Amino acid sequence: MSSPPKFISIIKPSTFRTLQKATTTSSSPYRTIPVDATWFMPNNSRNAYAEFQKDTHLPPTAKFFDVDKWSRDSPYPHMLPTQSIMNEAFSELGIHPSDNLVVFDRVGNFSAPRVAFTLKLAGHGKIYLLDNYPNYLKFDFPKEEKGGQDVKLALDGKDNGDVDVAGEVNEVHSPHPYEEIYDREVIEYEELVTHIENNDITNYLILDARSPERFTGAAPEPRPGLSSGHIPTAKNLPFTKLLNADANNEYKTRSEIESVLTNELGIDLEKLGQNEYYPDGVIVMCGTGVTACILKLALENIVKVKVPVKLYDGSWTEWAMRAPDKYIVKDV
Repeated sequence: MSSPPKFISIIKPSTFRTLQKATTTSSSPYRTIPVDATWFMPNNSRNAYAEFQKDTHLPPTAKFFDVDKWSRDSPYPHMLPTQSIMNEAFSELGIHPSDNLVVFDRVGNFSAPRVAFTLKLAGHGKIYLLDNYPNYLKFDFPKEEKGGQDVKLALDGKDNGDVDVAGEVNEVHSPHPYEEIYDREVIEYEELVTHIENNDITNYLILDARSPERFTGAAPEPRPGLSSGHIPTAKNLPFTKLLNADANNEYKTRSEIESVLTNELGIDLEKLGQNEYYPDGVIVMCGTGVTACILKLALENIVKVKVPVKLYDGSWTEWAMRAPDKYIVKDV
């Protein structure tokens, strides 16, 4: 079996500029492509693509990734695309296998982690999450009238991931088979139900990124008629607890995130995955699989847990629509 590809590296605005500078020279065979992954909830009147088109702080090479357009047909919203859909997306967007993709969203960290994971699933090798775009704008970098050539650096702290500009140039986008990555990174409804029925669901630590009110069942779900509540044994970890609201939703530091996991959820990170302590790893979920990726990225790239972290893509929307009532837990 081929070795798994590295997950997304988290970079700060200054490193984004350095990455651009290193790949805009005539001798560089690589390109740095900003990927706008902005997606707003249906009840938000903002238009992500319209804002992308008006943005003057991005180079002409920037691309817009439409979360809803590039998803597979499903009763559940914006489910992960198939490899064939992603190949179509790469072709239409003009993304090459050798490109350095810098993914961001205009909220700070909301939909970008989901798109970064989607690109990883499709086999792209060089993916960076910009942490984050509002802070990039705050540093007042020059407008991109020269296609990214005019570079000003800002000293804004260290990155959470290593930056490697160069890499093997693959002729296809999937050096690692899609199914191999999917099986390792994603868990589906049927498997979850089987674990509950076999009484071994406690082998997983299930983290739900929704608000406490939706998790407990005290507040309704945004989708009319959909029950709120949670999966048996799941713990509530709202994605907002991992982000710094005072810094435009920038990821918190490793020590701050570990403190949330340890002090608020009672998780022993040293024992995680050992013996009988969640030996099969972690499952992350949310409402529709978007903000769960904020948790996934934090656990894998910042906390650097040594256990698998799987995404339940259908998340609560699928679960509430399919699971029997006995598997919908309410705490109110």
